[in-house]
Amino acid sequence: MKKIISMAIVFFIVFALCSCGQQAEQEIIPDYSTEITGIDYRGAEFVFVQRNEEHSTGEEYFGYVVNTEFADLASRRLKDVEDTYNVVIKLNTSGQGLSDLITSSSIAGLILYDAAQSESSTIANLARAGYLYDFTYLGDIIDYTKADKWGTKEDLKPLCWDGGLFGVIPAAWPLLKYRSIDGAMVVNETIISRLSQTDPREFVERDEWTWSKLEELMPIYNHINDAGDEVKALQTTIHWLFRTMHTTNGEPVIIKDDKGEFQLSLHSPITFEAMQTAWNWTFGEYSTYVNIDLNNNWTNMLQAFLDGKSVLTLMNGTDLCGTDNSIVFNMDNFGVVPFPHGPNGSVANTGSTITTTRFSTAIPSLCAKDPAMSAVLLNAIYEPLPGYENEEDIIDYLRKQYFFDDRDVYNFVDMYKTVLYNYRHEACTDVYINMNSSRTMREALDAYADADEQNRVKYVVNMETTAEEIFG
Repeated sequence: MKKIISMAIVFFIVFALCSCGQQAEQEIIPDYSTEITGIDYRGAEFVFVQRNEEHSTGEEYFGYVVNTEFADLASRRLKDVEDTYNVVIKLNTSGQGLSDLITSSSIAGLILYDAAQSESSTIANLARAGYLYDFTYLGDIIDYTKADKWGTKEDLKPLCWDGGLFGVIPAAWPLLKYRSIDGAMVVNETIISRLSQTDPREFVERDEWTWSKLEELMPIYNHINDAGDEVKALQTTIHWLFRTMHTTNGEPVIIKDDKGEFQLSLHSPITFEAMQTAWNWTFGEYSTYVNIDLNNNWTNMLQAFLDGKSVLTLMNGTDLCGTDNSIVFNMDNFGVVPFPHGPNGSVANTGSTITTTRFSTAIPSLCAKDPAMSAVLLNAIYEPLPGYENEEDIIDYLRKQYFFDDRDVYNFVDMYKTVLYNYRHEACTDVYINMNSSRTMREALDAYADADEQNRVKYVVNMETTAEEIFG
């Protein structure tokens, strides 16, 4: 249920919050013109703190590689918003960690930061500590139920807490929402052709891309190349493999029991079959063909794939098509397919999950000049970019600029449509990170049963109930 209040009340509440405990030398809040039409912020500064760098050289602007079309469009959009609202937008993109910035300025009573953007794990911690503004009080400015502009229920689930929503994402801007996808399976199509094997895209089309099909192909994919080096069928890490396979047997991360209570599926028989299969690939009969980075270093996984050391690997959206270090900028002739599904699953069970929602955008509750002003400006900044007003425009761009085959585009987009939040940052999948061959899959799960139940009660029930209340 949305909690809507007028802009005037928002101004009053936030002014009171920001005034409490401020030092004598506090910044003077400008006197804004708040006409419904022609809002004029009279030269006020809007400070937007962003911490979006991941696996990149740091040369990014609003999430885009600099000197690219999208970076240029974003730059022009900011200039337009500055002119329209008579405001000066300042970006803070380096230096101190976001959590420290927001907490230290809030505790000191300083009015410094008007909006913040980072991964959802960071934003969620700030929200649970009371440092962020609840978007359900800003629903007359930002319609957070518009998934095409502000993200889906799964995108925003980690930002749900105690009946409130503490962030949104710029889903209408090209590519950004896709960078939160974990679990896309990338294929070295050059090696597939060299081995004279069927393109895995065809198996997906025929709904034959299953665990058993990949197990059948593993001994063939695993080979010695012309340089005398062994090429593995699959290169991954333990937590990437288990996390991706988790939902491919037809069951989501969170299920409801007969009493209507939210439960973790990893303790159910259907999902156990998926985890047991992952265990067999990691430590059992298929481990010869799978190269597992036991240190869980996914950057090693990316580089090994670029170096041709495996036929298949697992990627997140950022490593696939996000930064200048990603696959699309560094590799020729790759394909994208979902993770193969189990006997209880289907092509709809792609294995894609969200570990952290990138570009989660929040409004500080204690160190922003005016949350309503922040909402107005964010709403204007993140209107669709010109030329990319609908999803088909973005799909066309992906087809022409990034991927080698139309099937790659639709496989990737389908992964976003079926993506599920995986509760990694609520410690509900710690069993995966600490897997080793000394314990069976059942023993490992039993060892984490008590901790999983505690975290289910502490986090899952709260977040799922809140998400249902807000989004239905």
